[in-house]
Amino acid sequence: MVFDALIKIFEKDPTVKRHLLKTVSWRAVGSLDTVLLGWFITGQISMGAKIGGMELITKMLLYFFHERLWHKITFGIPSRSTKAQKVRNENAANLFQNDSKVSRHQRETLNDNKSFTIWLTGLSASGKSTVAVELDSWFFKNGIRSYVVDGDNTRIGINSDLSFSKEDRAENIRRVAEICKLFNNAGTVVIASFISPFEEDRVKAKTIIGHKDFIEVFVDASIETCKIRDTKGLYKLAESGKLKNFTGIDSPYEKPVSPDIHLHTDIDPADSCLHQVVDFLTLNKLIVFQTTDASMTL
Repeated sequence: MVFDALIKIFEKDPTVKRHLLKTVSWRAVGSLDTVLLGWFITGQISMGAKIGGMELITKMLLYFFHERLWHKITFGIPSRSTKAQKVRNENAANLFQNDSKVSRHQRETLNDNKSFTIWLTGLSASGKSTVAVELDSWFFKNGIRSYVVDGDNTRIGINSDLSFSKEDRAENIRRVAEICKLFNNAGTVVIASFISPFEEDRVKAKTIIGHKDFIEVFVDASIETCKIRDTKGLYKLAESGKLKNFTGIDSPYEKPVSPDIHLHTDIDPADSCLHQVVDFLTLNKLIVFQTTDASMTL
């Protein structure tokens, strides 16, 4: 039973192994020193061994719990963003922007459409992926080059090293924004589907991608609706405490103040939401058709 419990603890937090090893190795050295000191002071090796043995047990416990406590304290540890900025500063003098002979405008001309990023934000199960897939399919049918960048897919790949802490979520969105920018420079429309719960992170994404190329779409659905739609069972896991930092349960969602498009997916069906996005893009001349009625192509 004790062995099984230890295995579960190790699997949940691998740093426990490191702390145990540090505890044993440090106390072994410390207790040997105590034995030698006791022998030197009393002249009796047995007395030194008794003192050293008692110290080994008590101080191992004290050291281990002290180590675990400090593991949870971030004082003196630079944040991810601080470390990243330091690396950027160190590398800045040795990195140079390389430009292509083919401009973004030329690529857009070849594709016969402008490139931009449609940023879908909303709670988990609000309908972001559904809207993204339908929009991507519609673009393809109408000869517009597009690609969906999805939260789960990027976390399986390029962002697989990130947790769901606020700091890692910020880094997740930063990386994704840089990816969107690259796609846009290649003349491709990007449909980015991310919870992106924090306004600050969405503003940074908009800055990276470019204000004129960033269309923020708030995919709005009540949390009750999202729970009903939740086929993955994530809300139940979060409410039971088995899934930490889950947006809408123990982590906040900051609603967009003034999104470019506001979809109400708990009221409007998918085709209606698709119409709303296409109408916005047409009205703002981001996509252009020969016919004056863009809805005819839906």
